[in-house]
Parts: sequence; structure tokens; C-alpha cells
Amino acid sequence: MAEILLARYDLFVSKRMLTHLTTNLSASELETIYGNRIRSRMREMFNLVAFDKDAKDKRR
Repeated sequence: MAEILLARYDLFVSKRMLTHLTTNLSASELETIYGNRIRSRMREMFNLVAFDKDAKDKRR
């Protein structure tokens, strides 16, 4: 996954190509798994849309 994110980061920088990502992991969990370098790239590439844990699931 880290390799894919770095490749997408290169496309983001060179061609402004956007990437959409969803995860249930927190920022600290992402950093623990992928390291500070990947987490830093993710901060630059993505806008965070967070949902409250008690928010109603509208898919149902």
C-alpha cells in the first residue's frame, strides 16, 4: 500500500492527479503502520472528512 501511495503522490505533484481514499484508521494508526513519510504525503494529498462515531449510518 505504501508503494501505491508514493506512486500516487508523484502523480499528484507532477500532474495534479487526485486520489480518493477511505479508511477506518486514525491518523496515528496510519503513521504507525506506514510511517511518518507516508503520513506526511497523505496530509498533503487528501482532505480529511471525519464522521462522529455516533453518526447515523445513512447507507441502511
